[in-house]
Amino acid sequence: MADDMTYGALAVASRRRVLEVLRQAGTPQDATALAQATGLHPNTVRFHLKVLIDAGYVVQSSVSRGGPGRPQAVYAGVTPAVEAGGYALLAEVLAGQLDEVRGADLAQRAGRRWLRRTGVAGVDSAAGPVGATATLDEATARAMALFTELGFDPVRTPQDGAGRIELHACPFLDVARRHPDVVCGVHLGLLRGTVDGLSPQAFDADLHPFVRPGVCAAEIRAAR
Repeated sequence: MADDMTYGALAVASRRRVLEVLRQAGTPQDATALAQATGLHPNTVRFHLKVLIDAGYVVQSSVSRGGPGRPQAVYAGVTPAVEAGGYALLAEVLAGQLDEVRGADLAQRAGRRWLRRTGVAGVDSAAGPVGATATLDEATARAMALFTELGFDPVRTPQDGAGRIELHACPFLDVARRHPDVVCGVHLGLLRGTVDGLSPQAFDADLHPFVRPGVCAAEIRAAR
């Protein structure tokens, strides 16, 4: 899905750094210049550029080298359509409608259903391993993988008796501020579907919106 690809493109810190350098440069850059600016190997930079191009964050063009030989490939950062307003507007409309019908439960179910359909982060929320019980650390690691792949910039933080993950880059932050029950409900459904898919009924998972400005927190505990 195009929106999954868009958010997943920002799940890697070094890839975000490449995009940041491009946006700050103001003019198109070649792979060699980007490698020097980021400290990454040129082949790593080229791999990241391909992912960013496919997701709509970067465009490639060619410039003359001023002599014999093929034109040089250069790259520039752009704003993908999802950020420009298309999907954001759709999210706003749907979240507003669900808010009117107290749609938090519907939102959670939607999150679980999307997780089953896409298998993001290798998760199958329909059923976990029969007869197996995962550890809290394994459940937290699986949730970290989910939120990383979706571009939430998750950071695992210490918490006695729980796996705690702070989410620093919600893809729907503006909509979530206006409709937290719906947007955060979808994300809670993703979280609960993830840990249930690893080990059914073994964990309790909760999502705490806006524990700090722009930051939410997911917590996973062993079920009592």
